[in-house]
Order: sequence, then structure tokens, then C-alpha cells
Amino acid sequence: MQRAQDVWFDHLQLATHYNQWIFSHLQPQVRGRTLEVGCGSGNFTALIAQHCSELLAVDLDETYVQQTRSRLQAYSHVEVITADATSMEYAQPFDTIIMLDVLEHIEDDVAVLHKLSRMLAPDGTLIIKVPALEALYNSLDKAVGHHRRYTPTTLRTALSKATYTEVTLNYFNLVGMLGWWLNGTRGRVTPPGDQIGWFDRCVPLFQAVESRLGCPIGLSLFAVATCN
Repeated sequence: MQRAQDVWFDHLQLATHYNQWIFSHLQPQVRGRTLEVGCGSGNFTALIAQHCSELLAVDLDETYVQQTRSRLQAYSHVEVITADATSMEYAQPFDTIIMLDVLEHIEDDVAVLHKLSRMLAPDGTLIIKVPALEALYNSLDKAVGHHRRYTPTTLRTALSKATYTEVTLNYFNLVGMLGWWLNGTRGRVTPPGDQIGWFDRCVPLFQAVESRLGCPIGLSLFAVATCN
């Protein structure tokens, strides 16, 4: 039986519009020597690789690392390894560190954020995406091992405790809140594949609306942080 996390990765690998929408929020910040923490099966690694000079993609799960390595064979400037990114030693600091839907899996989030801050170059940037709104925590979160969902206050507080001095926060994916809540009320551990497919086909509309009107609240939070 597949783990819930595996099912999510399989669904999201096919959600190309959604992946591009997510990446559009971080692409302007990606540059130079980059670290991706928790690359999973590589759904974003290939996108990141196109916008940086060097990329190290790290995950704790050997199966995911093998999948990502296979997908990134054509990129000579990309290295994919099985490791704990926060306990490794690095010869050089990173200009960009990216962590997409990873922080919520870590019990001591402040400690990890602080370790990552020490890996950044003096003008480096941390980009993270996390699930938002504690009230939405349900069976979907439990199935994939989420310790928490964040509010702007709790995320900003964690980053501040970890020595980040400049933080920009933005909500993302307003419509996705409804699907998450409905699936949770049914006790599901993953959404149906056809539901993901429908949502992905509608992403251009959702993206256009949020780009024009903003997103006052959403399923996720993006944070861009520096230690200047």
C-alpha cells in the first residue's frame, strides 16, 4: 500500500499548471548556488535547476532521491543526495535555500530555521512554503505527518526566533482551502486523483484572479526571509 506522501507526489507530478503556479512565487528569488531541502520526487527540482548556477537537492528518503536523480540526469550542475540538510557540512554558503512544504514536518521548526540561516551567504535568501491556518488541520495533515499548520503570526515568530530580520509573507491558493476542508470532513488521507486533475485544469483562472485581486487568505503561506 502506498504511503499518503507517495500518493500526493504522484498526483502533483501530473499537476503541471499548479506546479508552475507555485514556482512563479519563488522564481524571482532563485539565483546562484541553491539548496533545495526536502526535494521529494523532484516535482520542483527541474524548475529550480533552470534558474540557478548550481543546485544541491537533498532528501532523507532514498527512494525519492533516486526518482529525482533520474529526472535530473540532463542537468550537469545539479547534485541530488540522501542526507539531512541541517546536519551536513558545506564548503560554501548558499545564495538561495528553498524548502517547500517541509517545515511543518519538523517538530523543532525554529532550530531547523536557525541552522539554515547559518548556511546562507550574507545576502542570501530563504524561501519557504507551508500549510496555512490551524483551523484547517485535519486527516490529510495527519496522514502525511504534519506537526502543525501556520498563521502569519506563528510563521513570522518562528523566523524571528531563528534570527531572520527581514520577512515577507503572502497567502496562496484561496480556492484550495475549500477542497482541503471538504476532504478532511470525509476523513480522507489523500484527495481523489480526478479532483486534483480538475483543480489543475482550473489553475489558470485561479492564478489570474489572485494575481489581479490578491489573496487575503489561503491554503498555504509563502515566506521570503533574509538575515541582513
